Amino acid sequence: MAIVQYSQLGALILAGGLGSRMGYQNKGLIKFGRYHLIDPVLNILKQHCAYVAISANQDIEQYSNKNVDVWADQTPWKGLGPLAGVNSSVPYFPENIQYIQVVPCDSPFINSNVIQKLFEKLKTSDALAVYAQTSSQIYPVIFQFKRAALIQLSEYLMASNKHSIRRWLSEIGAIAVNFEDDDIFINMNDMQTLNQYLPMREKLCH
Repeated sequence: MAIVQYSQLGALILAGGLGSRMGYQNKGLIKFGRYHLIDPVLNILKQHCAYVAISANQDIEQYSNKNVDVWADQTPWKGLGPLAGVNSSVPYFPENIQYIQVVPCDSPFINSNVIQKLFEKLKTSDALAVYAQTSSQIYPVIFQFKRAALIQLSEYLMASNKHSIRRWLSEIGAIAVNFEDDDIFINMNDMQTLNQYLPMREKLCH
C-alpha cells in the first residue's frame, strides 16, 4: 500500500499514564532498541497525518523535543483516564483536522496499513468512529473518530462513572475494522513484554 498523507487527518499519541507496571517510568520515553518506545508509532503517524500531537502529563519538555505539540490533561478532565487526554488535546488541533487517529505510546508495531485502512473506513461510513480488531480480540485504544464526536465525548466523561474507551466507542456506534495480524497491535505493558519483543522490532516496524 502506497504511503499517503491525508490533509484532514490528525493524530494523538496517548502518553499520559503513570507507567505503574514499568516502575512508574514514562513508558513512551523508555528505550526500545536505539530509540524511545514512542518513536516507531510517531514516525508512522507523521507519514500519514497532517498534524500529530502527544497527550502527556509528565516529561512534557522531552516529548516537545520530538517536534510535535504536547497537550496535558485539562480541568475538568484530569483523572478521567485516556479519554481525558483526547478531550483535552483535540480542541487545540488545527481547524482543518476533522478526523483523529488515537494510538497508545507503547504500541510500536502499528504500521501504515492500520492508519490507512481505518481512515478509509471512517471517511466512507456514517459512523462517528472506527477501531481495530482481529479474529481473536478487539483493540479499542487504536481508533479513529470524527471531530464532531467531541460533543458526545465531553458528555460521556461528565455523565459517567466509567471512562473506558471501549464503552464510549460502543455508545456512539463505532464500527470495527478487521485486521489479520495480532502482532502489530502488541502493547508493551511491562518490561518483560518489551524485552520479549525487542528482537522483533526490525521485522515488525515497517
